[in-house]
Amino acid sequence: MLTVKGPQMRAFTQRIAAFSTQVQVDPRPVVFVGKGTTPRQNSLLGPNDSQYPFQGDVAFPHRPINLRQKVENARIEKVLEETEHTLINLLSATNVELDRVHLAQLKNDALEEIQANAADVEIELSAVDCPRLLKREMKYLFPRMETQKLQNVTIFNLTQKTEFDMRAWSEAMEEEREKLTASFIMSANAICDTLAKFGYWADFIDPSSGRPYLGDYTNHTLFETNEAYKQMGFKIEDLGCCKVLQHACWGSNAFVGTIFTDAPLDSSAVTSILKKVSGEDL
Repeated sequence: MLTVKGPQMRAFTQRIAAFSTQVQVDPRPVVFVGKGTTPRQNSLLGPNDSQYPFQGDVAFPHRPINLRQKVENARIEKVLEETEHTLINLLSATNVELDRVHLAQLKNDALEEIQANAADVEIELSAVDCPRLLKREMKYLFPRMETQKLQNVTIFNLTQKTEFDMRAWSEAMEEEREKLTASFIMSANAICDTLAKFGYWADFIDPSSGRPYLGDYTNHTLFETNEAYKQMGFKIEDLGCCKVLQHACWGSNAFVGTIFTDAPLDSSAVTSILKKVSGEDL
């Protein structure tokens, strides 16, 4: 397990968001070679097998594109999208020429306002190989994932220290959870964007529903009181009426969000993201 702590959630989110805009190049090209069992034919008529279109039955790998990942379905992105559409409709209705530069500035202002209202608390980010107990559930959480990818998965657990004890419900505690959920979703989207630019698949669990945020809808859920969290450095306290997750240092004053990726634990992508918590340079 790799674990780092940082002083501020907002600063980490901004670093990851900036990092995710950088173009990442995979320096290790890979090619697939077919078995060559199909009979040869005139190349002018095209390849025999569309999966291996080049001479010698060779093809370069391509990753399936998750169209939903391209949709602005994060809460922060939804706010920005609605802001843009509202402005465009308003300007169109009044026959005023649309100023794209001004519109971009308004979107940036909206982003800064959302970030300013986000929770700014002490955080811990850990990366660990997916526990065997949780691997059994992944095929239900991500039903369209390839079996091979499900065998080698790294999990990020982003823990935010809370002001209120998560064992005792109150309106203030519920309000804090909503704010921490929004902060996690903002950061998790940036982390997934970064991993995608490295060429890896990534998705995260929405703490409010227990379901994958970017993937297809599923009836299967994962919450922070799942027994698998015991294999990732946490404790589960049974209060009789409910269960509460316990952090090693912060006890039940902790809020955990989970991200899945097929990036290896020792990959440069995982290492780079962990460094962003403490503010280290790449």
